[in-house]
Amino acid sequence: MNHLDYLKNLGVTAIWLTPEIENDEPSASYHGYAVTDYYKIDPRYGTNNLYKKFVEKCHSMGLKVIKDLVHNHAGTEGYLIQDMPMKSWVHQWPAYTKSNFRDAAVMDPHASPMDRKLMQDGWFDHRMADLNQNNVYVQNYLTQNHIWWVEYAGIDGFRLDTYPYNEPVYMAKWAKDVKAEFPKLSIFGETLVWSAANQAFFTQGNTVNRGFDTQLPGVTDAVLKDAIYEAINGNDGWTDGVGRLYSVVAQDFLYQDATRNTIFMDNHDMSRLLSMVGEDITKYKSAMAMLLTMRGVPQMYYGDEILMKNYSNPDGLVREDFPGGWVGDKENKFTAEGRSKKENDAFNYVSKLANYRKSTTALQTGKMMQFVPEKGIYVYFRYDAQKTVMIMFNSSDKEQETTTARYFERIGDAKTARNILTDEMIGLDKVTIPGKTTLVLELIPGVTH
Repeated sequence: MNHLDYLKNLGVTAIWLTPEIENDEPSASYHGYAVTDYYKIDPRYGTNNLYKKFVEKCHSMGLKVIKDLVHNHAGTEGYLIQDMPMKSWVHQWPAYTKSNFRDAAVMDPHASPMDRKLMQDGWFDHRMADLNQNNVYVQNYLTQNHIWWVEYAGIDGFRLDTYPYNEPVYMAKWAKDVKAEFPKLSIFGETLVWSAANQAFFTQGNTVNRGFDTQLPGVTDAVLKDAIYEAINGNDGWTDGVGRLYSVVAQDFLYQDATRNTIFMDNHDMSRLLSMVGEDITKYKSAMAMLLTMRGVPQMYYGDEILMKNYSNPDGLVREDFPGGWVGDKENKFTAEGRSKKENDAFNYVSKLANYRKSTTALQTGKMMQFVPEKGIYVYFRYDAQKTVMIMFNSSDKEQETTTARYFERIGDAKTARNILTDEMIGLDKVTIPGKTTLVLELIPGVTH
């Protein structure tokens, strides 16, 4: 709450916290996904009243707040598990049975019923009891709790944890009920799966022989994340390198509206962006440029903007404290003075991109047109009636000069463009793109007579 101005200056518009409700487990309970009291903020973070004040302060600064919900499982030390209202409150097995974590079993028309049952009814962990969402009392308890939090704290959206593991018909009913109460509430589901089809299967308007509509507006677009990494780190090929990214975006026909997907490069469960690009600053900047200009709702992970790094081996390595703000911290990265030259360069780069996006409707709600990559160069446009933004990525290690005639459909009569990161004006006949670099260019409309 003391450093919200830092996020505001960075260009952030919404804050997603991992679950902040009580996790009173013996160990490793800091992450929030083993809830022991659905109606209580964890005392290590504060109180219910302080959380409400946090939301109010965010709103006063023009920031939204996203609450992380865990429908699938609950911490075993919670009173609802220690003293269950009924035996069928959780999925019971003769002996501890873990989920097989195979989302394909949910959608596979040839799937073994037991494989599907293991996926959805198996436990996530010894200390995460799998809730029986076919039990109407469980359904009502969860839905009412979530409605209560919106009413109590005034939050703006929900992120739904481990979405594919939940009972599908209940989740569709949940979404319908919540949207009936709060039509403007944002909702997206976590789907860490391996293909665009697997992601789209869970989204609304995509019945694909399911017999019902999931009512889920969007998902976490992990497939796009992997494609951006492949474009940056991989070698150019028909379906490799930038070819993979082009192909993934081309599959947006699977979604009712792909712009509702949350796009990201990392989070608390995976290796950080900087490490994933081999600590190459040029590649890092390219990833950030694509993240903040691509279709969808971009999500950054705290500290990426100051080059925090590490692989998630173990997870704690990517969940370190942000340096600064705590008593005893030797460095304070909340201030320019506390950051190194490299860190300030990264912060300023991300801030300029994010704030440009915040003031450019073409990047928020505009249409997208992409072109088949040629010689490792991938070009796409975001545009609306106000502006046209041209994004050019050179996946080669070497600088390339390219002509732009083939992009006439979107360039139109524009002869020049402004590089929004350097403010340099460049001609559009031929464009030079350094190796592994992404250019973000705002087209300057031609003068008409």
